[in-house]
Amino acid sequence: MIPISEIFYSIQGEGKFVGCPSVFVRVGGCNMRCFGFGKEGCDSYYAVDKKFKSEWKLMKIDEIKKEISKYLKFNPHLVITGGEPMLYYKKLYPLLEWFENPITIETNTTVDIDFEKFSLYKKVIFAMSVKLSNSKEPKEKRIKKNVIKKYAKNKESFFKFVIDKDLNDEIQEIVKGFDNQIYCMPLGATKEELEKNAPFVFEFCLKHGYCYSDRIHIRLFGKKKGV
Repeated sequence: MIPISEIFYSIQGEGKFVGCPSVFVRVGGCNMRCFGFGKEGCDSYYAVDKKFKSEWKLMKIDEIKKEISKYLKFNPHLVITGGEPMLYYKKLYPLLEWFENPITIETNTTVDIDFEKFSLYKKVIFAMSVKLSNSKEPKEKRIKKNVIKKYAKNKESFFKFVIDKDLNDEIQEIVKGFDNQIYCMPLGATKEELEKNAPFVFEFCLKHGYCYSDRIHIRLFGKKKGV
């Protein structure tokens, strides 16, 4: 059984596949809180904060497949997100065996998984959302280079950083030795916060040669679930 916060069909709002129709499977539970990102921390706080645990539904893999199947007629990508989905990487593995279209897993890259025993993870595209100091998480907790190295082996996987100020020294420390694409997104869990930080991040990406990623779902809907 896997704690699921929500399963929904929408448009990918950020990162490499922005604009792609996707089915999102959002697990409940995370090994970080990221209080630096605002009062509630993560913009998906309802999938992180255990006080929302009563809203999570314990689901079997077959039940998750059944929900995803409702949207297969749209030929969607699958996005497994959270929370931190890799906390449940063994239980989620049957989805990788079953789903035929591209799969992205959004992760903070701190969970060391067995890529040999669970080899289909080698084909997954990881959105490697390594946390920076603005998350207010301790460095030793949020950056595990030996783990990142394993996630980054698939060259289609990409780094995705949330910024509101010049943190390029931190970014360069994290990505050193890797040649995966780097996306930077403005910090903001509301449209107003997003618009405040977006111009700086836009110029930051130009200056350093990074890819800019907007956050369409927040721009259009704010903290609304299921988008």
